Amino acid sequence: MTTPRLIPVLTGTLNGQSVQLVDARHLHDFLGVGRDFSNWIKGRIQEYGFVENQDYLLAKTGENHPIGSIEDFTPVLGKSRGGRPSVDYFLTLDMAKELAMVECTAQGRKVRRYFIDCERQIQQLQQGLTQARSVALIELSRAERQAINRQAWADVAGDAQAKFYVRREALLRQCVPSGESGPISLPDDFLPDWAK
Repeated sequence: MTTPRLIPVLTGTLNGQSVQLVDARHLHDFLGVGRDFSNWIKGRIQEYGFVENQDYLLAKTGENHPIGSIEDFTPVLGKSRGGRPSVDYFLTLDMAKELAMVECTAQGRKVRRYFIDCERQIQQLQQGLTQARSVALIELSRAERQAINRQAWADVAGDAQAKFYVRREALLRQCVPSGESGPISLPDDFLPDWAK
């Protein structure tokens, strides 16, 4: 099941770790908060004790910050800044969930469930990557890898492999003068029919 995109979730860096971030302006718009954005976000940060660089990131328009230049994300975020400098708040999913819960609206509950689903999908992807890495880290000798490759080829090739060996034997018999036995060597000018 794919979660519909209510609010863009971006990948950024917080304290040297990759995290999922949400643009606070989009959250504010989606929640339909009656207060203007700047007063709302500052009030919520103060009221609930959110900490910069732990719960959220601040960036001024044009600054380099963990998700790159704001202008690079304009198409994703759907923002137009109109040339005014502004402060952008990028929230962790935990902070965004908490803000959605404290708004106590239907939209707030919808956003909270959406972020929980985003986190669940990220965890599933990470578990899949971890399992794939554990399989790749198995150390085998060359002979063991070759045996596994031969078995895998036999499992998927079936009749094709048998036909290959029959055809190969037929080609080899064409190269051996009749009546001779033992090891053979192909003439220098030998080309199989398919290569002529």
